[in-house]
Amino acid sequence: MKFRFITILCFLIIIITKTTYAQQEKVTINGKIIGDDKQPVPYADINIPKKGLGTATNINGEFLFIIPSTSNADSLVITCIGFNTKIIAISALTAGPATITLSKSNTPLQEVSIAYRDPMKIIQKAIDRVPDNYINNPHVTRGFYREYTKNSIQPLELSEAVFDIYNFGYADKRDDMFKLIKARDEKNERDFHGIEVGQKPRSIFNDDVVKHINNDGIFGKEGVKRHDFEVAGIVDFKGSPAYEIDFKEKPGIKETTFRGKVFIDTKTYAFLYFDYYMSPTGLAFTKVGDFATRMLMKLMGMQFTLKTDHTQISYQKVVGKWVLSGVVGDNELYIKSPGFNYDFTANLKFNYVVTAVDTTQTAPFDEKMNKNDAIENHDTNEGEAFWKDYNVILADFNTEDVVKKIKAINDIVRLKSKFEEKEKKLPKDPALRLDSMLTYYNAHGQFNGTALIKSKGKVILSKSYGYADKEKKIVANPQTTYRIGSTSKTFTSVIINQLANEGKLDIHAPIKTYIPYYTHGDVTIEQLLTHQSGIPEYFNNDDYKLELLTKSFTLKDMVLKFCSDTLQFKSGTDFEYSNANFSVLALIAQEVTGKSFETLLQDRIFTPLQMTDTYAGIYKGNDSRQATGYGEGGVKEHVYDFGNEYGAGGISSSAEDLLKYHDGLLADKLLPKDKKAEMLKPRVAFKDYNAMYDYGWMTDKSAFAASQKHIITYHPGTDLGFFTMYARQEDNDICIILLNNTGDFPRYDMTDLILNIIN
Repeated sequence: MKFRFITILCFLIIIITKTTYAQQEKVTINGKIIGDDKQPVPYADINIPKKGLGTATNINGEFLFIIPSTSNADSLVITCIGFNTKIIAISALTAGPATITLSKSNTPLQEVSIAYRDPMKIIQKAIDRVPDNYINNPHVTRGFYREYTKNSIQPLELSEAVFDIYNFGYADKRDDMFKLIKARDEKNERDFHGIEVGQKPRSIFNDDVVKHINNDGIFGKEGVKRHDFEVAGIVDFKGSPAYEIDFKEKPGIKETTFRGKVFIDTKTYAFLYFDYYMSPTGLAFTKVGDFATRMLMKLMGMQFTLKTDHTQISYQKVVGKWVLSGVVGDNELYIKSPGFNYDFTANLKFNYVVTAVDTTQTAPFDEKMNKNDAIENHDTNEGEAFWKDYNVILADFNTEDVVKKIKAINDIVRLKSKFEEKEKKLPKDPALRLDSMLTYYNAHGQFNGTALIKSKGKVILSKSYGYADKEKKIVANPQTTYRIGSTSKTFTSVIINQLANEGKLDIHAPIKTYIPYYTHGDVTIEQLLTHQSGIPEYFNNDDYKLELLTKSFTLKDMVLKFCSDTLQFKSGTDFEYSNANFSVLALIAQEVTGKSFETLLQDRIFTPLQMTDTYAGIYKGNDSRQATGYGEGGVKEHVYDFGNEYGAGGISSSAEDLLKYHDGLLADKLLPKDKKAEMLKPRVAFKDYNAMYDYGWMTDKSAFAASQKHIITYHPGTDLGFFTMYARQEDNDICIILLNNTGDFPRYDMTDLILNIIN
């Protein structure tokens, strides 16, 4: 058999010590580890063999290492699979952040005969030798984990914990013991209320696969019956030869099964590393939670479906014996619950590292946590300095920003609940209740702008709360103009549907029919209108964003330069919100009519509806009625050429003009009734917002309680400093206009409250 070069693969480090956890004077070193190519080396092992201490780099190659001051004379040993080991004196690193370069290991492996071609003999031998290879006497490991759960737009939960585990020995069948040192947990009460995905001591114990190898779903008695194994070869595993054994599910097995690989030392037959994920067929037969949990979920109408499951588990030697090193988990969980308005996919990332091993402590813990107790229920949050005395893996994101964001969301959730209690004591007059609600949110710093609300043919509230321009002390009013961001997409949709109604374009036709020079000519106009084209979002590209915020582009240049990247998916097979779709639509409208998009907006919508305070791009005059956008901390937002966003954004309007827009749509002045119905017909699920996406509009499914009885069409908008909510309920001639110029505001909560009041 020909042997291969080792794939570069880095995994979590075990941090080893044979001493107790006594407090000592400590120093901190930090830095970054990169490869020859200047790219960061993630999850590289950094340790001090003499002291048995260590840490690991994060995904960006960064590390922070807390060590006793007595270690200054020692050296760091840095290792990672696929790289040569490097030894560096600690004294050379104490001056400040260090950049350490590892060279890649390119030595080809020798061609040798494999001792056992039968993978089951190798695996069985590894299982039989567990008592000899692993620490088989009582010992304590200190661990740290971070579990971060988010969906595509919001953080859902952040949990971290440091703890000790008492292990009676790898061959001892007694359960481990768990002692929590400290933990913190922040959960998004709005978007993740009623769901628990945290850890329990039992789940932490089960991460140590070797300790439970005889009952494992892959290598246990039943697991081996469901999987096929194959010896792929012998690889250089961190300087030692190791069998690489691949495995996958057997055909026709209707059970939970996996695919992946395991590395086993060729000399000692110790399990070194596991890397596996659930097979496609195995996912279909996987049940989330235990029986009691599943019954509870069923009663609550909650649906949990595991979409992906990837786990990596590593081991390392301590004084000639092996012990758990670390675990990395990356899962996707589809969550649906009509009762909680949930319909999204949550990504769960789990990093667990053993930070110390103490083989001198032989007595079991006096106090321990029940193995089925939720660790996140023991929150001892102490702020930003929470982990300052502990070795942890640096996060790949700003954990404190995530904590602050979750807390801010929870504060807003509580605001809504508090107002609902307050509302019970208010008079029934809807105008008074609406004004009280808006004043309440303004007083709590959550709304600064203009609100206009119409119901049953009558404007029941038209009022501004706060300044349009803080420096000039200009108070906002119903004629104040705000940039409305993506609410502009509804105007683009109206124009496209007008042109279709006039026979000037076919919504089902490919783009190349109208702009033959465009790269993605086979994408249809309908796919653009429903964000099913696969054209990537240009604002997700930092280089593009910088140009768009600092330079000016024609609409044609915009499309050719920023909307022509490789498709994210085959057109028509998926949904991904992208401003690029509507930039292309605006260019199509220009080419079909021979008129600028600005002119089309003016001639087809603004002028017919007498929207005199509405314009596209940057206002050419000196109108004091323009609102100024403010970002975090009240800082003025950057002003750029809004014409770069034509089609997707770029429109400024006032509350009074947006009401004229609603009235024009209601009276079918812009489109015939049947064509308007086609435009507002739900087409594809927009799961992030519990809505359906129409042609440039959104139809609510469950974000607003009123949607249980009424059809609510809307489109929010975002621009630098400006956030908008524009919602319509045609059956009662309801229009809700909320224009804010101080950044994000709880527009969904406020709209829900408004709809409840006026319905």
